[in-house]
Amino acid sequence: MTQVVSDVVTPDGGVLASPVPRPRSIAMVPPLAAPVAEPVAETVLRRASRRRSWPAPALDLALGVALAVGWSALGRVGLGAALGIAVVWPAALAMSGRYRHQALGHARSERLAVVLGAGGRTAVLALAASPWLGDAHPASLGVLVAGLTVASAVPFVGPGRSRPRVVLAGKPRAVREAAAQLRASGTHEVVAACLTRASATPIEGDVPVYVGLESSSAAADDHRADALVVLPGARLSPVEVRRLHWSLGKVGTELFLGTGLLDVEPQRTRVMSTAGLDVLHVGKPALHGPRRVLKDLVERTLALVALVLALPLIAVLAVAIRRETPGPAFFRQERIGRDGVPFTMLKLRSMGVDAESVRTGLADDNEKDGVLFKIAHDPRITRLGSRLRRYSLDELPQLWNVVRGDMSLVGPRPALPCEVAQYDVDPRRRLVVKPGVTGLWQVSGRSDLTWAESVRLDLKYVENWSLRLDLSILVRTVSAVLGHRGAY
Repeated sequence: MTQVVSDVVTPDGGVLASPVPRPRSIAMVPPLAAPVAEPVAETVLRRASRRRSWPAPALDLALGVALAVGWSALGRVGLGAALGIAVVWPAALAMSGRYRHQALGHARSERLAVVLGAGGRTAVLALAASPWLGDAHPASLGVLVAGLTVASAVPFVGPGRSRPRVVLAGKPRAVREAAAQLRASGTHEVVAACLTRASATPIEGDVPVYVGLESSSAAADDHRADALVVLPGARLSPVEVRRLHWSLGKVGTELFLGTGLLDVEPQRTRVMSTAGLDVLHVGKPALHGPRRVLKDLVERTLALVALVLALPLIAVLAVAIRRETPGPAFFRQERIGRDGVPFTMLKLRSMGVDAESVRTGLADDNEKDGVLFKIAHDPRITRLGSRLRRYSLDELPQLWNVVRGDMSLVGPRPALPCEVAQYDVDPRRRLVVKPGVTGLWQVSGRSDLTWAESVRLDLKYVENWSLRLDLSILVRTVSAVLGHRGAY
């Protein structure tokens, strides 16, 4: 046996020996070979420590039995029927994927949705079987299933759930960018990094750094990682990837390979095998077709109803604007719509009538990068206009643009002609769909976003659009408006 020690780079660029040297045989020196097998008992304990799943099926069953006995004692349902549902409940959760270990990719809200979905399906089955469950009243069975669902969902509502521990492997720049992004999201904990070469620039958070991708398995084992993410550009051969997969399997860490895709939702991809070559197919975005027609019809209808209901409020605000400052109550501005076609967008006026001419003199005060023009305390905004913007009331007349077909309720940010004139390839992609009254930019910070963040969010919406995404954005818009973030 010979000692092969992985190099660890300190934040100041120095190289130290790994704190846990690993015995390796000479035959196992080739890159990414599997580590020496450890005792079976130790391997099982190591994996069990990483695959925490609380509450476990046994605990769900115990809670179910307790609720069933209690509900039966109150005389709401027969004991046999209640215990039957309690026994079926863990099975329903298991079939829904409740106990499946997920090192990456599943947020707490998604896991909560799994429990709620299992509760809904169990309730339907219980109500359908109620005629054969003796004196079990359908409503009582529904309440029991609701109680089981709430009990199993509690771990995803309260604080204290641990984050997945991740090791990143790849080129120094790619690892630094990925570590910064994961750190900003707060959903994962980067515990180590494996670089293709030494780098004097530290990884954000001062995480331990290993030099050489052959140390990936050792890094994952040393830091009890749930997942190893190999980033694009690592240049691993298929044989090396296979050996790395074997090696990680022995230490209980899952392997994830970066695709190099940017903001592509999983439902648009699938792995295919052709002529012995495994490839990832990326589906086309839904820019046309029946779903787009349905979106247009539904949004125009909703906008018309909302506009009719909002007319009294718009009238009152228009009168208040005219009384505060001279000039029209409505502000008309040319914006660029789908396929670069210009249209006139309506808003309640929140600035003085000379706002456009004054803007030229405020160019040096612009607080945004790129092509955006924003000032947090814009002197052109009136006192009433500040309140209108705070609650997004100045955008109510845009409902008329939706009814006309110029805009959508949900879509990219409507752009000015002077902004579009400065677009390069990526921002121009926003123009393949109608702009929206609200969108990912609205619910993610609005004016607080940088130009790059605004473009990325709009492109993410365009490429991954779905009716479900639109509904999610509309729901989030309510909290975004009430929270006032970026509203100026």
